[in-house]
Amino acid sequence: MALSTSSVHAQSITLIGEDDWYPYSAHKDGKLQGFAVEVIEAAYAAVDVKVNFKSAPYVRCLMLVETGQELGCFDSLKDSKLSAQFLFHQEPIFRAEIGIYGLSDSTQSGLSAADMRGHRVGLTHGYTYTDVIDKDDSIVREQAPTDLSNLRKLILKRSDYSLVYTRVVDYLQSRYPKEFKGKIKQVGSITVDKLYVSFSKKRPESAKFAALLDQGLRKIRGNGLYAKIEQRWQNPAP
Repeated sequence: MALSTSSVHAQSITLIGEDDWYPYSAHKDGKLQGFAVEVIEAAYAAVDVKVNFKSAPYVRCLMLVETGQELGCFDSLKDSKLSAQFLFHQEPIFRAEIGIYGLSDSTQSGLSAADMRGHRVGLTHGYTYTDVIDKDDSIVREQAPTDLSNLRKLILKRSDYSLVYTRVVDYLQSRYPKEFKGKIKQVGSITVDKLYVSFSKKRPESAKFAALLDQGLRKIRGNGLYAKIEQRWQNPAP
């Protein structure tokens, strides 16, 4: 009896994804789901690695990986703070835009990170927003436990602006139309940036699986599978 090489050498790992960041990664219907989840699973499958997924709030996700209790956490920006704490692969899982949101009656548009100076800015606890925001001490940070509460604070005028990824806002608006329809709008952008899996520097296997993830991502981008997954997640149902 013959066994295929892939089945003989198949490996298994466990990664943690954020439990409340749809459509990228969220715990829904009893399991972790989202665009990032499918991309990571497909990329590793392309190099004969099976991924088991866990979910946790993002702050706990990072803590478990930083302390070596878990192998990797997603989705993370490769900024100076996280780069000092974690090992990163090279190929991004995806690119996404951090939008600047204001109230719908705002006449402002085209705002950038520089325009946040001196303002009360809604941020989600534990997230990073690029060095230009995170290192600016003139910004008055209005912390919220989730993106949803971040936007709710904006509507209550507890912040002047909210920073939230645009596709997350699109999803939240479709899920909570009565709360957000006609009340908020995008008035600027911080950046369109790349997001990654942050691997533990305390796990000796991290470098190996970071490199394998890069190989897998290159494969699925090259064979068209990445584009198919991306298309499937363009308009996720609420």
